[in-house]
Amino acid sequence: EGLPVIKEHPSNVIARRNDPVTLNCAASGAARIRWFRDGEEVITSTQDPRSHRVLLPTGSLFFLRVTATRRDSDTGTYWCVASNSYGSARSHNATLTVATLAYDFQSQAEPVVKIRVGDFVSFPCKPPKGSPLPELTWLRDGRQVTNSSRIIITQGGDLVISQAVQDDSAAYVCRARNAAGTRESTPSQLTVMIPPWFVERPANVTVPPGVVVELACRTQGSPTPSVTWRRLDGKMPLGRAKIDDQRLVLEQVETADSGVYACEVENEAGIASAQASLTIVNAPELTQRPQDVHVMVGESAQIMCHIKGGPQPLVLWRLPTLDRTALLIPGQRRGYTFISDDGYTLTIEHATTEDSGIYHCWGVSSGGGVSGQAELVVVPSHPPPIVGVGPQDKTVIPGSVVTFSCEVVSEAAKAVISWWYRPSVHLPSRPLSQGTDGSRISLPDNGALILKNVHLDDAGIYTCRARADTGTVEQAAVLRVEHDANVSEPLHLPAPPTKPRLMAVNQTAVQLSWLPNSQVGGESGQWYTAEYWRQGWDEWRVADAVMLKESCVVSHLTPGHTYIFLVRAVNNSGASFPSPWSDPVTTRPPRDPSLSVDQIRQARRRLSQPIITLTDASITAPHSVLLTWNFLDLTDESVEGVLVYSLTKTGTVQVATVLGTSSSSYLLHHLSANTHYTFFIVPFWHSVEGAPSNSLSVITPESVPSSAPREVRVTMLEEGLVLIRWSSMTTEEAQGKLVGYQVIISHNGSQITETVVSPWLEAHSLLPDRLYTVRVAALTGAGLGPFSVPVLLDTRPNNAHTIHKVKTESDNSGSVRYATTQPGWLIYVLIPLLLLVFIVTLLYVRRFYKKGSFSNSPHAPAHYQDPSIYPDQNSISMYGENKPWRPSESDKDSSLSSTRLLQSHQLVNEYAEPRVPGLSDTTTEPYATSALIRAPSPHLNHNVPWKHHSDDSCVQVNWAAFLPPPPTCPPPLDQGDPVGSSDHQGPRIVSSSGSQYDNIGRFEQYEQPCDAASEHTYDVYTQVTPDG
Repeated sequence: EGLPVIKEHPSNVIARRNDPVTLNCAASGAARIRWFRDGEEVITSTQDPRSHRVLLPTGSLFFLRVTATRRDSDTGTYWCVASNSYGSARSHNATLTVATLAYDFQSQAEPVVKIRVGDFVSFPCKPPKGSPLPELTWLRDGRQVTNSSRIIITQGGDLVISQAVQDDSAAYVCRARNAAGTRESTPSQLTVMIPPWFVERPANVTVPPGVVVELACRTQGSPTPSVTWRRLDGKMPLGRAKIDDQRLVLEQVETADSGVYACEVENEAGIASAQASLTIVNAPELTQRPQDVHVMVGESAQIMCHIKGGPQPLVLWRLPTLDRTALLIPGQRRGYTFISDDGYTLTIEHATTEDSGIYHCWGVSSGGGVSGQAELVVVPSHPPPIVGVGPQDKTVIPGSVVTFSCEVVSEAAKAVISWWYRPSVHLPSRPLSQGTDGSRISLPDNGALILKNVHLDDAGIYTCRARADTGTVEQAAVLRVEHDANVSEPLHLPAPPTKPRLMAVNQTAVQLSWLPNSQVGGESGQWYTAEYWRQGWDEWRVADAVMLKESCVVSHLTPGHTYIFLVRAVNNSGASFPSPWSDPVTTRPPRDPSLSVDQIRQARRRLSQPIITLTDASITAPHSVLLTWNFLDLTDESVEGVLVYSLTKTGTVQVATVLGTSSSSYLLHHLSANTHYTFFIVPFWHSVEGAPSNSLSVITPESVPSSAPREVRVTMLEEGLVLIRWSSMTTEEAQGKLVGYQVIISHNGSQITETVVSPWLEAHSLLPDRLYTVRVAALTGAGLGPFSVPVLLDTRPNNAHTIHKVKTESDNSGSVRYATTQPGWLIYVLIPLLLLVFIVTLLYVRRFYKKGSFSNSPHAPAHYQDPSIYPDQNSISMYGENKPWRPSESDKDSSLSSTRLLQSHQLVNEYAEPRVPGLSDTTTEPYATSALIRAPSPHLNHNVPWKHHSDDSCVQVNWAAFLPPPPTCPPPLDQGDPVGSSDHQGPRIVSSSGSQYDNIGRFEQYEQPCDAASEHTYDVYTQVTPDG
């Protein structure tokens, strides 16, 4: 018996609508149990049979179906009350919630989402309305998504993916769940796309015409990209172009196909493009071969060599020296030899015999190489003249007219013909002139001699002599005069043949050929003779007396010499006029005896064709390049080695020799950085060099500067401000693009680093009385170069006006350069020397004074010489007082009151006549007469601490540190001593009251305590000895 006790309290319940639910409640000793909702009693089926709420016998409240409508809703806070006659008991509260969940999501992601790799994407998800709030989860292809470093589900339910990868591609679903059920959003298909990228880019191609070219372009991406080929600088050859597996194939390429081709790939993620150049090269071709040239010493020679090709070949000229680096490029000059700007013409001015030789003309390009050669022959002199048709022996009767012919050939210089007569072989000859022996002798312009009315004593030997600058030649004929002489028939000489041509030449023989005279033709019964001349000979020589054919071989010649040949036709009447002279012919120099002529000829024939191809030139370091090449149809005997040429745009040539044919690469060292190089290869066999290969060009990368800036100048503009300048660096020294200069100013372990573009720097806020070190280095993209030799900068006031200049040399020895105008050792020598001179002078003056030289004069003055009274060469400043003064008691013990600083002979004329105030109405002004002023003493006129303008001073001495200070104010002048009295022996120096001057040369206010009668300051002090 007693109050009821609640044994089971109701619990919170969440139920779906129309589902049965029970709220439990049990009590002991209860006679009645009632239920309340939100403070109102619940009507059960016991009270209303239509109610869906049933009170169970145990006291629990059972809902047949849970309702949640606006009119009737079971949602609320419930509790049960058990009561009996003793009272009642109340249970705990319990909440009944009717779970609801709508079908449609308030917001959800798009069905299809596409992003690129690395992008950010967010899938929104706002669940359907429901009670209680539904719990959200994300599914990826049916599997629940968990948070990671890249994938996060926000508090609002959104799914965020950052830095997306291709594996993130999937179907994403947002799931909302509560007691009312589960809802899933429409799947959102995420596609992570990969922009197109190149697996293989198209490469530049250089090929000859007529071949098939394939330009590769392999790409990948997601989705698979599409490939499009375009030509950027012209039309695509549609008939010969096709795309095969992303590659562009061009068949039977032509020169017009040269250009830039672009491979463009595209997908939804992006676009990519790559370009390649197609170069159709034509091997260089000689359009004008160089021809042999023969000139005299001192003349100019030109050799022409025209080469064309695509691209335009680089034309090079190889000079005939053993130095294989003797190459000239277009526009280059070496001595008197220079090349035209187009490279087609080699010109030699003032040719000498040393210029003789074989000149090679090379044309190289990426398409191949070609070579030509010509021989230049420089002769010191031309052949001497030769008699073409000379006088013939004749027999005539007295009274006849005789004509002796004398036609001279002299192609190099004009010949002067003279005639000489000798009565007999044993008698001397005499010259014949026009009009000799009356009018019987005449000398016409054609060189002949005509004798009229011949006498018996005209018989003798007549000689025709031709003299020219190149030599002398003569030919004689005999004249016989007889009464019974037969009349001579006229001579029928053959016509001269054509100019002989060179057919072949070796070391000791020359083969010549010619043609008979075209107007007359070859007469029957005639033959030929050949004559030749060699450098250094003074006459022509006959090579062969009888030659029946129009060709001959002149043998027994000397190797390496130059010859000139001519040919005459001969019949029974005599020899014809000589043919034109042949071109100079130089026999081959002595060859290697181990090599035969056939071997050399075959080697020249093999090496004249391209047999080597330069395939690659790769940069391995700023100063080295690796070259690789291939041989074409090579036999071991055809090539002994190769010459590797490297050529800069300025004409600098390097040659390396690689022996043998087993090597197909070579590493070139010691190249200049940031320099354009052209490389090609020349094969050789013994002394025979072949045609050059194709050329490849590279630009070496830049490097750090090779040297430090020069001519570092340090100028101290004012206190704390310094201007630092240096010379700009050349491109060769910089070895790259000059970025700027780095300047380091250091002092006592600390330093300031500044980087500037221009070759100068203003340094501010430098502390005074410091010794700084300045160093400068050049800076390129590759780094910092060496620093200049340190320059010492002294900021002490004594050096504030000095301009310091130092030229740093390239040796970079690390020594310190002192930026002063005089050598540093001079200071250390002069300072002790000056101190010694000063001490000796001071001791001498003291000693001289103690001897009483001026003791007889009680007023003999001893001067304190202020340095300002000894001005420099451009100005004079003197300031003084117009009355003597006596020292105070405090001054009596000082050296100023008892010691003379100047010797007696130095006191003469060191002051001017005083101007006494009152004697003139004019204003008192300081003055000095240069004629009365003695020149400054050499013992005192040393460097002083005030500003000066002397350029020959290297040491500055502060005399104020050695001289005693002046008194505070001079004592008044004795009023009893008239100003103009004759017994006053001290100098009176008057200065303007408005003039003040300090001891360092600056005008400023300088005040001194003086007596009432004084209106002046004291810069020159006169001392008198005390009375008694």
